[in-house]
Amino acid sequence: MYFLYADGSGQAAIKHKSHNNGLYILSGVIVHERNWKTIEENLATLKQDIFPKIHHELWELHAYDIWHNQGFFADEKLKMNFAKKQEIFSKTLDLVCNSQITLLNVIIFKDLLKQRYGTPKALEYSWKFMVERFEHFLKQQSGGTNNGLLYVDASHKSPESEIKNVIYKLVRHENHNQKIDHVIEDPIFKKSHLRNMIQLADMIAYIIQKHYRNDTSFKCWFERLKPKIYQSNGVLTRFGIVEFPI
Repeated sequence: MYFLYADGSGQAAIKHKSHNNGLYILSGVIVHERNWKTIEENLATLKQDIFPKIHHELWELHAYDIWHNQGFFADEKLKMNFAKKQEIFSKTLDLVCNSQITLLNVIIFKDLLKQRYGTPKALEYSWKFMVERFEHFLKQQSGGTNNGLLYVDASHKSPESEIKNVIYKLVRHENHNQKIDHVIEDPIFKKSHLRNMIQLADMIAYIIQKHYRNDTSFKCWFERLKPKIYQSNGVLTRFGIVEFPI
């Protein structure tokens, strides 16, 4: 079995009176059941290494707060200068590159979605594409005999009933793009402080978000992620990176 830990960057909601809704990014970290505990423990070790005097369970890898010195990272004692931020992101990416994980990313262009569709639903589309790509990944592993379970950040950003409904419809009802046979229909919602892997998905989503906003500070980090992003026959876009609408 494979687990997919998912989190987003940005808000899925679209303001109809606004012409600058920006992006919504949903990222997923796929790991096999035999590896998840090791990677969870490695992330805990990483966090302890970043702030040796603070127990790793007392803080989260939350990319936006790290980059903007907010929440936990607003404490002046942490000395969150640019070099410290670079250290956190770089060490996190070192772990990503050296772990047996695969990344999925959905990029929703919200203004274009609003323009083309009368009732745009960024959240619905993002989860539809995430589940479809997870299914595609599962079918490519060991003769397509593996099932997949979703772990989702349980926060105000993630309306559980909406996400459950999208996944339920994809699995239980006919999907015109792809039949969903291997993704388990009941996602598990967990507070991010209880799962380091969800925190990792948050970091990935933020890097993708900043890259698509042409922030040059994140270009090298995005390039480092590329080998871990899901590809099919060498094709990255449409599989490990889904852009919608295009």
